[in-house]
Amino acid sequence: MSENNESHLVAGRECGECTVCCVNLLISDKDFNKPADVACTHRVEKGGCKIYNDRPSVCRDWHCAWRFMPQLDDEWRPDRSGILLRSDENGIIFQPIRDAKKVLTSARAIELIGGGVSQGIPMSMSIPTKKGFLSHGMSLNEPLQKVVESRSLAAIQNKMIDLIKFSKKQKTDAIIATDG
Repeated sequence: MSENNESHLVAGRECGECTVCCVNLLISDKDFNKPADVACTHRVEKGGCKIYNDRPSVCRDWHCAWRFMPQLDDEWRPDRSGILLRSDENGIIFQPIRDAKKVLTSARAIELIGGGVSQGIPMSMSIPTKKGFLSHGMSLNEPLQKVVESRSLAAIQNKMIDLIKFSKKQKTDAIIATDG
C-alpha cells in the first residue's frame, strides 16, 4: 500500500497480534471470498498473514476504525475491546466479537456511542442472530436519542440491552458459503 493510502492511519498504530478482521468479516470480492466468523486460511495464529505481501486488495485497503481514529486508545483495539469498529458512508458500526450485552454496555462503549449520538454522527450496531445467519444491522441514533439526552449511564445501558435482545431475535438471511 502506498504512503498516500495510509496517510489517514494513526502514526505508529499497528494491528500487532489482532486478527479480528481476518476472522469476523465477510469478504466477497472478485479476488477473494471468505465467510463471516470463519478464520481466513491465510491467517497466522499470533497475528499476521501468510500472504501479507501478496494479499488481495480488499485486505490491503481495509482498516478498522481503531487504526484511523486517534481518539481511541489502545484498549479499543478489537481483540482487546471485544468490538470491531467499522466505518462506512453512514458512520460508525459497532460489531461485537464477544458477548454483545457485556461489551456494548461497558462504560467506554456507552461513552463512544452516546457521544456520537449526541453529535449527530450516525451510529449503528451489527448483532449476530444465530449461527450460519447474517447479523442484524440497526441504527442506534433514533432509539437512543432520548436516553442519551438523559445522560444516565444505567438508562442507556438498559436501552442498549433491549436493542441487542431485539436484534438477536430478528430473522436474517443464511450466510452463503463462498470459495476462499
